[in-house]
Amino acid sequence: MKTLRTLILALTAVLVAAAPAGASTAVLAEAKPWHYWIAPVLFLSFIGIAGALALGYYVKVIRLKTRGR
Repeated sequence: MKTLRTLILALTAVLVAAAPAGASTAVLAEAKPWHYWIAPVLFLSFIGIAGALALGYYVKVIRLKTRGR
């Protein structure tokens, strides 16, 4: 019974999350081109954060482990 309830809940969540993907072409045609400026900003932010995490890991963990602290 618990498995069935979990399965129904998961399927409902997938269907609710997929609803925006079924947007009509009229909605898609109304998209403004000035909304797309944020994509490069988000991409560069992601790259910067990933680089900072990698550098911090190196400084705090790997470098100290190899130097023998």
